[in-house]
Amino acid sequence: MYWPKYFKKTFFFALSMLLLTLAGAVFVAADLLILHNRRILPNIHVADIDIGGLTYEQAKEKLTEVVSSAAKYPVMVTDQTQMWPISSDQIGLFFDIEKSVAAAFNVGRGADFFQRWKDRLDARKQALFLPVSINIDKQKFSQFLKKLSLKINREPRNASLSFILKTKTVSLIPAVEGRILDIDQTIQHALATSQFRLFLIIDLKFLVQLPIVTDKHFAGINSMLSLYSTHFKPWDYDRNANLRLATQRIHGTILKPGVIFSYNEKVGNRTQQQGFRMAPVIFDGKLIPDWGGGVCQVSSTLYNSVLMANLDIIERINHGRTIGYVPLGFDATVVDGQIDFRFINNLSKPIMLYSVVTDNELFFAVLGDASNTPPIIELDYVVYKVIEPIEIKQPDPTLEIGKEVIDEPPQRGFKVATYRIRTINGKEERQLLSIDDYDPVNKIIKIGSKPKTQPLSTVR
Repeated sequence: MYWPKYFKKTFFFALSMLLLTLAGAVFVAADLLILHNRRILPNIHVADIDIGGLTYEQAKEKLTEVVSSAAKYPVMVTDQTQMWPISSDQIGLFFDIEKSVAAAFNVGRGADFFQRWKDRLDARKQALFLPVSINIDKQKFSQFLKKLSLKINREPRNASLSFILKTKTVSLIPAVEGRILDIDQTIQHALATSQFRLFLIIDLKFLVQLPIVTDKHFAGINSMLSLYSTHFKPWDYDRNANLRLATQRIHGTILKPGVIFSYNEKVGNRTQQQGFRMAPVIFDGKLIPDWGGGVCQVSSTLYNSVLMANLDIIERINHGRTIGYVPLGFDATVVDGQIDFRFINNLSKPIMLYSVVTDNELFFAVLGDASNTPPIIELDYVVYKVIEPIEIKQPDPTLEIGKEVIDEPPQRGFKVATYRIRTINGKEERQLLSIDDYDPVNKIIKIGSKPKTQPLSTVR
């Protein structure tokens, strides 16, 4: 039979619509059967408990039984590095069985027809895990967290460098962030977090306190470049107090490449208000008491350590007379507002000035990057002239006639040239540092000129 083309199209269109209508009717009928079925879809889990295929009442019964056993195990709270157990009763933990089963039962029973079928097909392909609903007694949990915070809160710790004098090794002590347990946020997070296990683990939340000095502050400082020490007398308390105070103000100074160090700027004025004490200083070739006596030993010790680290000196002046704690020509005097000791970090990486003071010895180390390790360096001096002291006798009206007192022991004077000798690839390079003059200390003898006191005659 021959059918016109128009009738063919109409027939197939009507047939397709009929099939679609029948399929739709089948899906609707199946959908209604599922909606009226009191069983949960297969492969549905609450936490790790399989309740798929069970009726609503059976699922509640099974979940209640498992939860009652799980409640005997402690809840764990954690800061991601450590865990602390707590019983369910301590925080008033309650598993909401009704709400959990209702959520499982509603899978494949939502308002959207197509979403319902998608959920049903997905559940047949693979297991679907739903969180268990919980409630916590906020007041009880808060009390537990307050007690716990006393143990786990911590202050921030600044980064620092450790220099071990014996082994001459440098190590970084990393910064540590401070933290304060945020009780409200921890409780809110615990209630808002989906729990997919009956064995609960609750994350603690903290307010972070950042350290002021971080590890980056010491970047590029990992090795000892130089070390120099001088001795002092332990019993000279006032002088040693000044020495320690000046050293303390320099200790830990970091200089980036190209930065100039000024001793006077770093240590500050040597006054009573700044904590310095009266002790002997050299003034006009003589020892006199003054505020801050002893700080020149600090500048001189640092000067030698700086030389050994291969750093460039900008300003340095010798004392007017020789001193005993460093070799000739290797001292560096300082005077408030007048004479400074300055040098520059001419290296490619930062350096740090590190000091150690024992009972009778002062150490200064220059720390820096291993790539800036200096060549072999020696310090040397050459005496060009020796000036002998002379003996000078001076009348002293405070001394009786016939008595003599040596005012100060004599010292020789010198003219000295100092050198830094660097050995590079087996070849010595001799660098002239300075030519210094030290005045002699003459022998001053005080001659008594005060008449002797006559004894009173006895009257009879």
